[in-house]
Amino acid sequence: MMNHRDGAGEPAPDNLSLEDVMEQHQSVLLRYAARVLNNADLAKDVVQEAFIRLHANWEQVAERGVPLKPWLFRTTHNAAIDCIRKESRRRLLHQRQSVEMDSYVFDPEQGSEPDRQQALVLHHLNVLKPKEREVLVLRLQEEMSYKEIAAVLNRSEGYVGTLIHCATKKLSRSLRQAGVIS
Repeated sequence: MMNHRDGAGEPAPDNLSLEDVMEQHQSVLLRYAARVLNNADLAKDVVQEAFIRLHANWEQVAERGVPLKPWLFRTTHNAAIDCIRKESRRRLLHQRQSVEMDSYVFDPEQGSEPDRQQALVLHHLNVLKPKEREVLVLRLQEEMSYKEIAAVLNRSEGYVGTLIHCATKKLSRSLRQAGVIS
């Protein structure tokens, strides 16, 4: 290993382990990403993505003597912008789906009682957060297992189970308050 320093006065990547870099820069990157995104949970994902990108490009960064701190901030920034775009597209999709669900009107002449109940449940899905709606739709409408949902969301089965539990409680409460269920 070479023992040179980069232009920012910090050790070059070839003198540090990835764990050292993470320990040294994680908190400041989290703070930065949280401010950019205005969401601490998304900030964690973005910073994790930045470190994944560093791991994937470790040799190139070290060989070129790229200053590590600016590289990490730029990579975190790019990941945050990607996240904002993704969330914006997701919000737009949910709005469109919400409009479609709201436009569903039950016609007693045309539909059966199960159709009416399904329409009411779909309407009440709007009380849920996007992730909660997503897991319930995948579980109930697409009939996916917790394992399959975890793979879709790139999360653990435990996370999926907790999200489904919370979403079901919220949905039940909303349906109860509306008099749909007792």
